[in-house]
Amino acid sequence: MLESNQEGYRTLGWIINKSEQGLYIVVADEMIQKEIVGIYRQGAVGIYDCKRHPGEYSFRDLQEWVTGMPKIQIFMIVNFHLAIQEEESLKRLNFSRDMIEGLGKNFIFLVTPYGDDRLAAGAYDFYSFIKLRVIFHKYEKEHKKEGKLLSEIDRQGKEKKWEAGELRQKLAEAYALTEQAKNEKNKAHYFESEKLLLKAWEIKGNVLGTEHLEIAEINYELAAVYEKQGKYQEAEELSKKGLKIRENVLGEGHPDTAASYAGLAAVYEHQGKYREAEELYKKSSQIRKNVLGEEHLDTAVSYNNLAGLYEKQGKYEMALNYYLKAYEVFASRLGRNHPDTKTVYKKLKLTYLEYTPEGDFEQWMENPKNGG
Repeated sequence: MLESNQEGYRTLGWIINKSEQGLYIVVADEMIQKEIVGIYRQGAVGIYDCKRHPGEYSFRDLQEWVTGMPKIQIFMIVNFHLAIQEEESLKRLNFSRDMIEGLGKNFIFLVTPYGDDRLAAGAYDFYSFIKLRVIFHKYEKEHKKEGKLLSEIDRQGKEKKWEAGELRQKLAEAYALTEQAKNEKNKAHYFESEKLLLKAWEIKGNVLGTEHLEIAEINYELAAVYEKQGKYQEAEELSKKGLKIRENVLGEGHPDTAASYAGLAAVYEHQGKYREAEELYKKSSQIRKNVLGEEHLDTAVSYNNLAGLYEKQGKYEMALNYYLKAYEVFASRLGRNHPDTKTVYKKLKLTYLEYTPEGDFEQWMENPKNGG
């Protein structure tokens, strides 16, 4: 990932973690806006996509949406350029700037470069209220690589007499195989999942090349399957390959790269390499906390990973701290009766009783910050 995009994600993380209220603009093409939404959807962020709710800008609609989520402080308005196509919309936006700020929330408006130009030229009063303007660029490195790959695909197509439609069909087959493999993995059918992923890897490797991001995703999934099968050497090798691709293309600060750090850490943990696992779990956790915020489910998963690692080493106080952090996020985002929340709660209780056999867990939970 370009350094500017890493900075962009760090800035979004700062807004989510530190800013109390204000208006912000993110300038990004629609593909990157889609990526941003996918990353923050599981956090404590309200997301309104103007593509899914077509129509011109209306403060009343914005106000109604925001007041319907009183516990949410951060709101992303995605594809906002679609709501400001008409001059009247820009005038209404200018007129309502004080009312938007009066809602007392953080608003992040995501627009394309064209939308940003329209706001700067046609909604100056609104634009003057913007605290920060964050720019995301296309992944130029990957796009250049894809350009070479497209030439290679064209060459392969001619050599193998592949038509464009056949190439698309092969990629669609690979995507379907990957999704089927994930379902099989979730059912603990690891051998079946492995076969499907290897087939998908073969197709995508031939079509896209072995250094493509799509290959990194398959490496990540296949490594997880090998880990479940106890094939740690194979899992470690694939985890490292997938991580290298994501570092090269996305950069170290991207949430997908954080997932690869956590995946490799899990492999190390199963091999008893606790120092190496801790280092990578912490790295993954820090990225997620900085970029996604402390209330994101992926951040809670990082806390849970660290808690489990510390519990294995008998570091119960540290394990309790991280299990508690994970539990609080899961309970807040999913509810106390969600299976994932209950699982973390059970781990938290067992760790407490291991650490303080004579203690009263329920009483401790009333004020856990004061210790056992």
